Amino acid sequence: MRDYPFSFEQLNKFSSSLPYQTSMTEEDKDLFNKLKFNQKELNFPAIRDDIGQMINFLFKWIKPKSIFEFGSGYGQSTFWYFLNNEFVEEVVLTEKRDDLEKVFHSLPWPENWKNKIQYNQKDAFEVFESIDDVDFVLIDGVKADYLNFLKACENKLNNDGLVLIDNSYWRGSFLDEKMVNTKQTAKKIKELHEYIDLSHKWEAVFLPYEDGVTLLRFLS
Repeated sequence: MRDYPFSFEQLNKFSSSLPYQTSMTEEDKDLFNKLKFNQKELNFPAIRDDIGQMINFLFKWIKPKSIFEFGSGYGQSTFWYFLNNEFVEEVVLTEKRDDLEKVFHSLPWPENWKNKIQYNQKDAFEVFESIDDVDFVLIDGVKADYLNFLKACENKLNNDGLVLIDNSYWRGSFLDEKMVNTKQTAKKIKELHEYIDLSHKWEAVFLPYEDGVTLLRFLS
């Protein structure tokens, strides 16, 4: 095996530390720092900053107007949707935990951002059923529900809409038959990947971030 002059732990640290410059105003930096403080204070598994940066970069091309999240926490990914992006018109957040809505409302969101955000402390499927259509969906939250989240998107996502599934590798457990046979989450993640592989409705690519990101484009 080839010897590399760095460890993959170093590479991961480099990736997650935002190695490339991101343009932020002082107001943006204040919000970003408070989001990071809450992530540490709450020990919350919020979306990684390098993934957020990638989403922000991607949005410059696809210009989604409507965004929906399955599992939003206190809204950390929302920062990346709006940063330097004026075209976003609506972001619908959903979170089951009842202690995070107050955290979301305590943050210094710019008024022109917060007016476009709908925070729902309730079942994500129920909220998703009430919307008409959407351009971009972030799937996070309960891993055992990932496949059901994705199937729900097939009835709501606009043509060429995108879905991003965070933590889709789930530590590789779905590749271990013993884990699949004993752990419900590993079984469900395996079913998710099998469905994506066999489906004619989705074009997908796997991005090897720390615990995997799957990006999907809806075809029909």
